[in-house]
Amino acid sequence: MANDVFPELQALAARLIAMPPVEAGASALPTVYGYVWAEHPKPAYIEACADVLTWWSVARGLRLSVVFRDIGLKPDALIRPGFTAATDVLQLPDVDGLLVLTRRHLSTEPSVADRLALEVRRTGTTLRVLTDELGEADS
Repeated sequence: MANDVFPELQALAARLIAMPPVEAGASALPTVYGYVWAEHPKPAYIEACADVLTWWSVARGLRLSVVFRDIGLKPDALIRPGFTAATDVLQLPDVDGLLVLTRRHLSTEPSVADRLALEVRRTGTTLRVLTDELGEADS
């Protein structure tokens, strides 16, 4: 990520880098998937988000399989091909959960974000939110 391009992502990445790494055991790493939603198509931003999810996974001793994306959809959209694909794979055996940077990466509409979070929980896995794990306010 270039300096000062996406300051909010830079701040998350800096906090992530400062965390002590999790020691990976001899067994297989837990498998997780990522999800990024953006209302406006900004390829560099989307890729930067995916990079931060990848760094987070490595730092936390997780194996990030795929980052699903929904780009150009309105915040109130409930039909999301990327999210649907993500919830489909979350039902596979040995999947630990879905990673997002912030709850706003589900939707800027709180009711939609809540509904999508519920859909993840219904798969029997967890929704892991980076800002929650870092103890930061969701922005």
